[in-house]
This record gives sequence, C-alpha cells and structure tokens, in this order.
Amino acid sequence: MDYDLTRLGTREFEHLTQALAVRVLGAGVEVFGDGPDGGREAAFRGRMRYPEPASEGNWDGYGVLQAKFRARPLGTQLDTAWFLAQAKAELTTWANPKSKRARAREIPRYVLFATNVVLSPVAEVGGIDTVKREIDALIAKLKLPIRGWRVWHYDQLNTLLDNYPAVRQPYEALITSGDVLAHLHRMLEGSGAIEIAERATTYSVMQLKADRHVRLHQAGEGDNQRLNLSDIAIDLKAYVDNLDPFDQQIVNTAEYVLKRGNTILRPSYSGDESPRHCVILGGPGQGKTTLSQLICQAYRVAFLAESPALLSGEQQELLSRMKSHLGEIGVPAPAQHRWPARIDLADYSDVIAGGENVSILKYLAQRMNESAPEVSANHLRAWLGKWPWLLVLDGLDEVASSASRESVISKLDDFYTEARQLDSDLFVVATSRPQGYRQEFSDSVYTHLSLKPLEPGEAVAYAELLAHARYPGDSETARQVYTRLQSAASEEITARLMRTPLQVTIMSVLLERRERVPQERYRLFDAYYETIYNREVGKPGPVGRLLDQHRTTIGRIHQQVGLQLHVLAENAGEHGAAMPIEQLQEVAQQILSSAGYDDEKSSRKLVDQLVNAATTRLVLLAPQGDGFGFDVRSLQEFMAAQAIARDQATDISERLRIIAWSAHWRNTWLLAAGNVFFHQGRQRHNLINLLREIQIEDELSLLVKPGSLIALELLDDDVAAATPKFRRLLVQQALELLDLPPGGRIGSTLARVLSDSVKVDPGCKPIVYQAIERAISSTGMPAVAALDVLRSWSIESTPEGARARRLMEKMRRTATPAIQGFGESCLRCWAAKDTEERNELLSDVLNLSGNPEDDSTWEATEWCRDIGVTFKLTSRGVWVAETVTGPAGESLYHTQIPEVRAQMIETALRSPVEHAVIASVLRRWILSWAERRPCGTSLLDSVARDELGI
Repeated sequence: MDYDLTRLGTREFEHLTQALAVRVLGAGVEVFGDGPDGGREAAFRGRMRYPEPASEGNWDGYGVLQAKFRARPLGTQLDTAWFLAQAKAELTTWANPKSKRARAREIPRYVLFATNVVLSPVAEVGGIDTVKREIDALIAKLKLPIRGWRVWHYDQLNTLLDNYPAVRQPYEALITSGDVLAHLHRMLEGSGAIEIAERATTYSVMQLKADRHVRLHQAGEGDNQRLNLSDIAIDLKAYVDNLDPFDQQIVNTAEYVLKRGNTILRPSYSGDESPRHCVILGGPGQGKTTLSQLICQAYRVAFLAESPALLSGEQQELLSRMKSHLGEIGVPAPAQHRWPARIDLADYSDVIAGGENVSILKYLAQRMNESAPEVSANHLRAWLGKWPWLLVLDGLDEVASSASRESVISKLDDFYTEARQLDSDLFVVATSRPQGYRQEFSDSVYTHLSLKPLEPGEAVAYAELLAHARYPGDSETARQVYTRLQSAASEEITARLMRTPLQVTIMSVLLERRERVPQERYRLFDAYYETIYNREVGKPGPVGRLLDQHRTTIGRIHQQVGLQLHVLAENAGEHGAAMPIEQLQEVAQQILSSAGYDDEKSSRKLVDQLVNAATTRLVLLAPQGDGFGFDVRSLQEFMAAQAIARDQATDISERLRIIAWSAHWRNTWLLAAGNVFFHQGRQRHNLINLLREIQIEDELSLLVKPGSLIALELLDDDVAAATPKFRRLLVQQALELLDLPPGGRIGSTLARVLSDSVKVDPGCKPIVYQAIERAISSTGMPAVAALDVLRSWSIESTPEGARARRLMEKMRRTATPAIQGFGESCLRCWAAKDTEERNELLSDVLNLSGNPEDDSTWEATEWCRDIGVTFKLTSRGVWVAETVTGPAGESLYHTQIPEVRAQMIETALRSPVEHAVIASVLRRWILSWAERRPCGTSLLDSVARDELGI
C-alpha cells in the first residue's frame, strides 16, 4: 500500500524510521532523541539480522541510521539529486578529520539511509542505480572504512510498513490517505472497533454542520442573523506563557495547536517530556471558544475531506468553504487526522453536580447518542485506544463552584489515567478565562497560550471579514461600516476598544448607524444595547410602539434576568440554567406592579406582550432548552452589572462590596464600575473608598489585597481614561501590590499596566517611580516585588526600560544578601519554564524532603510544620498543601478548615523575605479559596432590599 509520508514532518519521520530500524535490524539498535544528532538518528553495534537475504553476510560492527526527509518532493530526478546531495554531505563530513563528528566518535562501518523520496527502479539511469553508483564512488574516493550501506527509499518504506503493522499503527492517521471509513475498516478489521469507528465518523459529519456558526449570532441583525465560522473566523496571536519576561514567544494560536497535534502522543512512543496538551487563556470576548470551534472544524475537514461519499451536498459545501477559509487565514491543514470531540465543561459540571457518577467517556457517549445512537462508554474506550483523538475542554472559568471545579478536575484525572493505560494518542486543548484560573491544568502537562489583544491592523482585518459577512448583499453598507471601523482603529482611544473580536463585532453594529463609537468598554456595551433597541423601535407597527413606550421596563427585565441567571451560574449544577417562560413573566409582572400596574387582567396582557417583544425582537434573550438566557456570557454580565448599578439614588458600594472577592463576578464588577464612572460621577469617590476599605477589613484582606487587584483590572479596562484624577488614585491603589511576594502573573500584569499608565498620563510617572524607589530601598518583600516589575520593564528599548536597568543595577549594589539571594531565587522559581524546574527550585527554597517517586507527602521546614501544613507534589505535578486534622480524621484540603486557614494567613503575613516563595504559595492557595466563595444570594438580597422587594 502507498502511504503519504510527506505528512509526517521531519520529527515524526525520524521516529518512524527509528522504530522500523529496531524491528528490522534487531534489539541492539540504540535510538537517539530530538536535537543535534551528530550524523545519526540511531546507532547499532555487533551482529545485526540485516540484510536478509544476506549474500554478502549480515552486518557486524558499528553502524548508524540517517533519516533524510523532504517536505515537498518535486519529482523523481529532482528528488534523487536532492537525496544524493544530502547523503554525500554526510559522507564528506565523516571523512573530514577536522569535523566535530569525526573527532567525537568512530566512523561507522555500516550506514543505513532512510528517505521519503521516490528512487526510480529504471536500470542504469534510474534513481536506485544512480545513487548506488555515485555513493560507491564517493566512499572509494574518500577512503572511508564503510563496508556496507543501504537506502530505504519511499517504496521500500511502504513495504516495511506493510510488513510491520505494529510500527505502522501509531502513524495510521498521519500517513494514510483516501476514504477514511474504508481505511478504518481495513485497519480495525477483527478488532471489534469497526462499529464505533462508523458512529464516530457519523458524529463528525453531524458536528461539521452543528458547529458551523460563530456563537455570537445575537450581535448580528435584528432578525437573528447567524455568522458562519467559514466567513469570519481568524487565528489569534498568543503568548507561549512561561512567565519569563525575557522569553515571550508569540505564536498564531490555531496554527501552533495544529502543529502540536501533528506529533504522535502515545505515551509509549513519545520520549519527549515537554507538555503534551494546550490551554488557551483569554478574557471576556477574546475569542477562545471560537478558536476551539475553528480547531475542531479544521480536524473535521482533515478527517472527512477524502470521504465525499459520507457527505450530503450541503455538507460537502460546508467542508469546502471551511477548507478554503482555513487556507485564506493561514491555518495549516492538520497532518494528523485526529478525531475531534468537544466538551463544554460547565455543562459537564452540571451533570455531575447532582452526584451522578458520569465519566468523561460516558458523558461524551451521551452527547453522541443525540446524533449517532447506541454509542457507549465502552465503545469510546475502544476507539480511544485505536485512533488519535483531539479533545477540547471548553470553559473551565464557567465552572464557578469550587466543589464543582474540583469534581471536574478529578474526573479529568481519571480520564487521563484511563487514556495512559490504553496508550492512546490523545491531544487535549482546554480553554479558560485567566480570572480565577489557578493552574488547574498543570504546566508540566499543558502549554499555556495567553491570547494577545488584537493590534489595530488585526482588528481592521477582522472588521473587513465581518463587514462582508454581515452585509453580503449590501456592498455600500459594508464599505461604510468598514471605513468607520478603520477610522476607529486609527485613534488611540477607540483602538483600545478593538482589542477583542467581541468588541469589534459590537462596534460594527454601532457604526452601521453612528459615525463614532464610545471610548470606554462599559459604554460600548451600553451603546450596543441602545442601538439594537432603537433599531427595533424605528420599525413600523405596534411592537415598535410598545418597545418605545416601555423602554425602561424591558431594560429592567433584561437586567433582572442577567442578574438572576448569573447568580444561578455560580452554584454547582446551575451553569446552563435558563429562565423558564413562567419565571420570565413573573419578573415582568413584579416590575410592572412596582410601577403601579395594579389591574391584574390588563397587566397580564401587557406582560405577555413585553416578554414576547424582549425574546423575539431584541434577540438578546435567546431560547435555551426549556427557557431563555444570554448566549454570550459577557452580555449576561453586562445586564447583571446594570441591575447592580441601576439605581443612581442608592449608594451601590455595598452591592459591589459583596461581590468584590469573586472571580465569577469580576467582569460584572468592572462593568458596574464603568456605569459609575460614566453615569454616576458623584459615586466615583465612593468606589475608590470601597477599594481602600476592602483592603484592610481583616488579615485575609491584608494578605490578598483585593482592592489593589481590582484597581489593577480597572486600570487595564481604562475605566478612568477620561478622568486623570481617578486614574492616579487607582494607580496608587494598585501599587500596594508591591507589598506582596511575587508569584504567578501579578508582577508582569502590574508592570504592563503601570507602564501604560505612565505613557498616557505623565502625572502617573512620579507616583509610580517614587513607589518603586521606596520598594527597592526596603529590606523586605516590597524589594522582591519591585525587582519582579523592573525585570519586565528592563527588556523594553525605551527610556523607561533604561531607567529600570539602572534601578536593577542599584539594587544589586545596595540590597541585603537576603534580597539578592532569596529574591532572585523566588523570581527564578516563578519564571521557570516547566514544572519540574520550578519544583526543583521550590524544593531548594522550602528545604523539602521525602520521596517524590511514590507521590508521598513532602514535609516543609519546621517553621511551616508548626502551622500543621504539609506540602505535597501531586501526580499532576501541582503543589498542594494538605492536613489530616478534619473532624473525622479524614484528609481535607487546607482551605476547608478555618483554623488551618487562619494559621496559613498569619504565616504568610509574617513571612520574612527569606521565605518569599512560601508566602507566595500560601497566598495563592488562600486567594483560590476566597475568590470562589458564592455570594450571589447575598447580592440578590441587597438588591431586593434597595428596590423594595423586587
């Protein structure tokens, strides 16, 4: 059978030839890993069982394997010339006594070349005879002591792959072309997995259509226009996140993920210890879910492209459009034809929240049974062991409940264990917002990709795609909107509101009817709602008049639904909750009653009219299951923020105080603050005072500094862009983070936001640099934190970068030994590129002891043991702290026990600089607990009290 070896790539071709060499030559073959090979992919010594038949005798002595892979073969003659040049270069290097290779090791007596190029068998003039003639002549000319050599060219490799199916099988999805189902039948014949292969293929066909739309259809026209992924999806840039400001690699996310997926990831075949999987981190509306859709569709296209008989005419058109669009945006076709599956983690958490024991495979089988009946977890288990998978885990951030998140991670750990036992070729891509993310996906297993804000040029390019997609039959409107978006991107203030695909999409709606857009993120959402509303009001007929007359009431309906659904979403099992029509009508009835609509009959009729208008004309509230909800989480959060900040006569500080700690409510908090800064100028000081107050409420506040964390996000959100006075107050608040030990992303985020503030507002410069100067002059934690900020600034080719380098030099001359030693150790620990390196550094600092190989508890210093906390390195490569002092003697995580939690807070607060890493670890654990405490019910009570029972 002919195999498509060009899809392997250099790395996998080398691995394939190594595996064949072990099978053909014998167990004496020594395989070398990735990196400089010194003229060999493998080496052997002694008597080999090769060649067979052996007219001149088996090889006996030292020999090497050399793989020569050509990515784009051009034709027999050209390929033969290329291979000859490659082989001759190797031989010439061995013959050169001055070469590093010749000096470092003995010259081989036997050489085995492997290449994916075709060598013609035509006698005398063909590639096989030409190569033999010229290689023999060169060996003689160079007087090399080579006794025998062979070439495994394309045709011979095909034969070897047919003869050794155990070698071929891990590469089947990479090297096999043609009808996927026919190939699966050949591959799985007699294995019992053919039925699930057929159903899995059917599921991919169904999902190709089901996943064709971008999940932002309500940002389209009033008639609920849906935008096709194949029209507007783009690849987004991301930082490959290793927390080191000196090594910030930027990649195209989908391209990076697909190339990672082209490798063989079976545990038995991968000697590479680097992370296998990927996590995409992105803020609200930044496009992480759309990227996960794009990646899945790319794999479906690759999986189904050569099986047209499986597709209807409509499905073939979908596949063709998606394939064409992927090429246009520079996303390469996956070489590894993985079977893609996607799980919404919030939906999955709802299923297991009720206590039902539903494994990942069982849940996926239940989802598949909706379109491909009679699939069981056992079917999928067999399929997982036979064929490469892509598994997308979307939306960890939407699993708000701490208990639910722990359950989900536990189920995922069980699934990974099962996959390892099956030696499966599994590739996982997860997504999450960074807010509230606490390395649940360990960086020893996952590469973290932090989505980068759109640059103005990227925003304009996306805007052009969007304009043509939204106005396919109206080129004049498309041109007008695109021109206005170009203008907005050219202005610094509005360009900052075009940093995510969601923001650009909202702007395109606004600029259809407006010349200019707002300059703050809150106003962008506010103007979007008003634009959608005014468009419907402007349409003739009774519904338009109804919307105009009851604008305030319908606005409050949206706000109450957003608030109540967001409260539900933080509870286990309620993420996907929609509001039943009866409850929606009840909300409307309560709002009307408060406005004096006392006649039950007339108000009931009005309720029905208002709910119908809200759900069918405005399209922000969309059908979801048995009720209604917001398809886009950011819009739900905006409406919840409006509900919180709606009453300008009320001091909303207490409402914001209730949700200030919560990661689940953070975007809502920021949008509510935007309402305050734009609509409620008199409450701005109240908001600043609130940030100061929550900073000093108790020892927990002193350790975490929630007011400073929120101030940092408010600055990043440009809430105070038009009020320099309040920007400077927020900068002062954020600078209190210098009192904390560095760790995670706080230092780099603080450095970036402070740098931006100084650039746009010269009045911030003395505030920032005086605080940095004070910090580096201290003998405690602030000096270490300041060093973290200065390291980030020092890589910039700007006056600020030069100043940072001078301050770092001053610090090295004047700092105490503790700052110089433990400060640098602390920063190296958090900048470590992988968990193994970080754990080594952490172990050194903590003076940990124990046996990590059996996952036993590693005890920390006596200083830490005094508080009853023991550190443990889990099988996922994550540091946790445990205690066994639970009520019934059971093992409980540290933050579940108030007494231990209090001791940990006290320990972190009194940590000397020598224990900066310990303080940072303890603070991170405490923050992880604090920001997941549910608070929605208390918020509802507060709003109800202020609104007289509503």
